[in-house]
Amino acid sequence: MSWGTIEFEPEVAAWLQALPDEQFGRVEFYIDLLADRGVALGEPHTRQLSGKLRELRFFLGPSGEAVRISYFVTSGWRIILLTVFRKHRQRERAEIQRAMRAMKRCIGAGHAAEGNDE
Repeated sequence: MSWGTIEFEPEVAAWLQALPDEQFGRVEFYIDLLADRGVALGEPHTRQLSGKLRELRFFLGPSGEAVRISYFVTSGWRIILLTVFRKHRQRERAEIQRAMRAMKRCIGAGHAAEGNDE
């Protein structure tokens, strides 16, 4: 039984659909792990970025490239996957800011139950 329900924002859904089957299966494993363990899933699989914003962390592709999916948890145990980015230290701050904007848009659009999840 899952801890929570996974919901996909358009960026993540489009990225997943474009993945080759082998890579999709690997990403699906980590998303399922997040759904099963929820907030109890810690490092090295997840990390807090800022406030309620977190990242799901894994490696993908033949070169083992570090990939991150930003997400936040709303009331009702909903886990909303927001953005996808390749891990690069020099771009990390910009990616966190982009994920924060996506989270605020998501909340503003009513995707977060009761709108009190800021």
